[in-house]
Parts: sequence; structure tokens; C-alpha cells
Amino acid sequence: MIIGVPRERKTLEKRVALTPDGASEVIKHGHTILIETGAGEAVEFFDSEYESVGCEIASSLEEVWTRAELLVKVKEPHQSEYQYFRPELTVFSFLHLAGLPEVAEKMLSGKVTGVAYELVKTEDGRLPLLEPMSEIAGKLSVINGSYYLLSQNQGRGLLLGGALGVPRAHVTIVGAGISGRAACEIAYGMGANITVLDIDARKLEIVKAQFGNQVSAVSSTPAALARAAAESSLLVGAVLIPGAAAPKIITREMIASMPKGAVFVDISMDQGGCAETSKATSLDDPVYQVEGITHYGVCNMPSQAARTATMALTSATLPYILQLADQGCREALKNSQRLKSGLNTIEGKLTNKEVANSLNLDFTDTEQALG
Repeated sequence: MIIGVPRERKTLEKRVALTPDGASEVIKHGHTILIETGAGEAVEFFDSEYESVGCEIASSLEEVWTRAELLVKVKEPHQSEYQYFRPELTVFSFLHLAGLPEVAEKMLSGKVTGVAYELVKTEDGRLPLLEPMSEIAGKLSVINGSYYLLSQNQGRGLLLGGALGVPRAHVTIVGAGISGRAACEIAYGMGANITVLDIDARKLEIVKAQFGNQVSAVSSTPAALARAAAESSLLVGAVLIPGAAAPKIITREMIASMPKGAVFVDISMDQGGCAETSKATSLDDPVYQVEGITHYGVCNMPSQAARTATMALTSATLPYILQLADQGCREALKNSQRLKSGLNTIEGKLTNKEVANSLNLDFTDTEQALG
């Protein structure tokens, strides 16, 4: 099979979908890797390294897309790539279609098969391709949040851990999943006063087991969230409903109640954001102000640690790329419940119920769509 790896087009997206080591493993299985020139340059994986393991270097985006049978990306297709959609092509990537209606419409009209990293699910309910990026985004949420708390960034001028004779800053994390716990890990290491909220008692138990009494693990209700937000210098939204648009559980009133110069970081932005005041931003213009609160809404936060993220992503996706290539995309989707759970579009049909509900589009059962 010919597997294409294009250079990412999203603003300041520096990750690449396959490392040279990962590409080498795919080539050992008898497949062709076609990688766009310069695709890995930003993370110091150069064309020469890809060539040394047997990859072909494509001189243009068009060549990668038109020759590939399986297109492996990091982020959702860019508008410059829509023209290459066709029924015989499979795109394996983060898609987040619930928050990207235009991408969904183009994939459906182009009848491309779209398999979303973020929805590949194990038998025990884990999301193995989303988890490494969630961990990195969670850690970066506190790093970015603490940066925008500094005085020169219109912040409150606070260190999360305080100083001798000075109290610690209050950090509230909404969501105790992978990203929420990763955010908690960094905030804990920086010495902050931390509250973590979640509706799932089992996740809160994990937080307590990991951090003990140094972190307040609180059952999430609107009232509890409102109280925590009002005390917070840094509020982190880490809410996830796989496939669906994130619920707007953080209200404008909660944002307005925060101390002026506080920061809100929305990790849920890929799925539309979890606050009424959320909107997507980019790495070249990452923040905006609402009610005197700095909002950080970058959708591709892991690109800030692009080399780490590229290696972590390849490690997670490689077994699934090999399945799709070795068995053929359609057969692999039929044979693997994990891959099947990630199927979003095929032959103009939308096969994920949560995405369909979020976009108010017709839904086709996966088994029916695959025949």
C-alpha cells in the first residue's frame, strides 16, 4: 500500500505523522511511504533520515495526496487539501468533526473514508491515540496558563506556588481524565493550591490516590464549579465527551466572577470548547480577553512540544497504521472493533452518532456502512 504523509498546514503545526523509525517499520511490512519534502524538518526529522530508511520524498502536497491510498496526518485536513478527497482514499488523523462542520461536509461530499485518532477505542473504553496528546496538552495548559499570569502578559502577576510569606495561587481543573490529571501534575509540581472537579467519582478517586490531600477532589456541580472559579487565578477546562461537542459547563458569569487578570485555558477547544466564552485561537495569536480574563483557546497545543508529541503519537498510532496497510483499509475496519470505533465517514455516510448529533446530520450505523 502507498501511505502518504504530508506536511501539516495548520498554523504553526510542527508535528509530523510518522517518525523515521515508525516509517522504517511500515516499510519492513512491504509498504511504500511517500513523505512530503520538509514534513519533519520542524522537529529535526529531515528528508535524508526518511530516505535512509526507504521513504520516497514527494516534492509537493499534490503528489502525496494523489498517489496515496492511506493518508496519515496529525491534524484535520486543511482547506487546501479538500480538492484531493476521493472515494478510494482513507484519511487517518485527528479529525474532531463535531467542532469542524466544514471539514465534515467536505469529507462527506468527497466520499473519503475518515478514521479519527481521537475515537479509536479499546475494549475497556480507553482512547489510546488521544491519550498521549491529552497528557501533553494537559501539562502545557498549566505552563501556558502560568505564563499568561505574569504581569507583562496582562496577568495578575502571580507565581502559582507563591513565595516565602505569600500564599499559593488557586488553580481549578475541570475534568479528571488524562488531560486533567496531567494538568494537575504540573500545577502540583509548581506548588499551586489545586481543586479538581469531575462528575465521575472513580476519576476523583484516582486523583486522590495520586496526589493525596494536597489536591481537593470535588464532585462537579454548577454550584461547586461556580465557587471554585470565583477563587481561581487559573482555570483549566479539560472536559471530554468522545466524538461530541464539549458541553458549555463554564458560564460567562463564572468567568466574570474570576479575579481580574486571571487566566482560563480551554483544552476542550478541539471539540468546540467547554465555556460560553470559548473560541478557537491559534499559536500565532493564542489569547483574547473576555470579562477581564485572559482566554487561551489553541486547538493544537501539543505542537508547542512538537518533537515530544510526534514521537509519542507515532508510538501510539503505528500498530493501527500497520493494521490498515497490511489488511487493506476496509478489511481492517471490518476486523478491528478499535478501528471501527474511530470510523467517522465512508462513502458519503457519517458513521459516528455523537458527531452526527452535534452537527445535526444523518447517521448511518457503522456495520451497515461497511456492508
